[in-house]
Amino acid sequence: MKQSLIDATLFSILLLTVASCSSNVQEGGGIGGTGRVASVSSGPITDFGSVFVSGVEYETDSTVFTVDGRTDVTQNELKKGMVVLVEATLLEDTVTKTILKRTANRISYSDTVEGQVQAVEASGKTLIVLGQTILVTDRTVIDDSVPGRDVTSLVPNVDVVEVSGFVSGDGVLVATLIDRKAGAPDFELKGLVKNHDTGAQTFQIGRLTVSYDGADISGMPNSAGNAWNGLPVHLLGSQFSLITPGQLDGRLQATSVAVESFEVQESSRAEIEGFISQMVSPNGFLVGSILVQFNSQTLFEGGTATDLGPGVRVEVNGNVSGNILFAIRVELSNDVKLEADLATVNTVDGVSGSLTLTGLTGTVVHINAQTQFKGQGVLLRLGDLLAGDHLVVRGEPFGDQVIATDITRQPASSIVILQGPVSSTSPPSIVILGTAVDTALLPETAFRKADDSPIGRTAFFAAAQPGVIVEVEGVQVDGSIVWHEIELQH
Repeated sequence: MKQSLIDATLFSILLLTVASCSSNVQEGGGIGGTGRVASVSSGPITDFGSVFVSGVEYETDSTVFTVDGRTDVTQNELKKGMVVLVEATLLEDTVTKTILKRTANRISYSDTVEGQVQAVEASGKTLIVLGQTILVTDRTVIDDSVPGRDVTSLVPNVDVVEVSGFVSGDGVLVATLIDRKAGAPDFELKGLVKNHDTGAQTFQIGRLTVSYDGADISGMPNSAGNAWNGLPVHLLGSQFSLITPGQLDGRLQATSVAVESFEVQESSRAEIEGFISQMVSPNGFLVGSILVQFNSQTLFEGGTATDLGPGVRVEVNGNVSGNILFAIRVELSNDVKLEADLATVNTVDGVSGSLTLTGLTGTVVHINAQTQFKGQGVLLRLGDLLAGDHLVVRGEPFGDQVIATDITRQPASSIVILQGPVSSTSPPSIVILGTAVDTALLPETAFRKADDSPIGRTAFFAAAQPGVIVEVEGVQVDGSIVWHEIELQH
């Protein structure tokens, strides 16, 4: 079967499913120069007082909170890092469209995965839970319940964790919150179905085999023809076991399996943050349970439509109709973007390992089985790269290192780009992701704000505090990098 037909079939199933599992958020009106507009947003909680989601404040005086299906909860049960869905009403100036106030009507949360820790990488970059690879980045909130707030302190086959985050591909989750739980796990998982076997009543998510014999599958479409493959699901389970002792592949007995549906049917405004988990059509992709459609009028920032793919972090603004988010703006918002020629590769199995780029050798890029490869030629894994290949790397920061989400091989070029969080500054030097950049030869006009307007050297270094995202651009000339512009990104 051709891939386009598979995509079209999956797309139609998603449309039918979300249309039958929705609630309404209605637009209201106002007088005296203000109006009330329905809004929906999704992203991690970044602060409290009221509730801040992706840095945006929502008043919560009359909010209904839902946590793991329970409504008898208060705001006190929420934590920083939880990825939530906010249904809200915006008060805006009808002339300027300035938002004057955001009031959350409902805030909903459920775990992305809950289970016993199977393994923890020594570096603390990843752990395995229910056969899923959990990526830990600088954005991940490690709860006080984790000893030392250090994931390497978690004990495999003993500690139980609840993880909130973004599904970013098959069996891959970027964690926004890791919380240790006392007692036995209430097995829970969100992910993408693959290898569905109707006869055996099983499917897989990452390294996990799920048996749904006897489970409640009323929230799923007809299973005939293995039609579940590719669907985003939310499942609960009763028993987990290893398929082979000492290995990471496991089996979970499910008690319920349902399509993870976007619960909002109509909304005048929508703002979501997350990772693309899969492309479901030439003009559509999934972010969590949210089906996003774009067209030729959609504005792309930080990249183009050809850069979209599993593992790419996006921020999407638009409106919702019929459970679909129609994108007006899509920002490819990975904090890390590197562009240069390949310098060195370190790999054992041709799949996982690390690399460095010419001129950026202080920055180590880590590649795992979930890193997406694309671009020129037959490029399937790390072992297919050749010295001198011109690469664009997007990913997530981990200290001064990078966890690559996607790597694109491009035509030969002298362009060099280093974008990431500032490690330290000592004017005229700035260290970004472990690579030192000497700005001494840059003119005052080369120092820029996020809107690309000049800011000058002194103001730039005052703003470029550790953790701030900065992009520096240059060209490679006779083996050396000549930098020509440096810009604050936020």
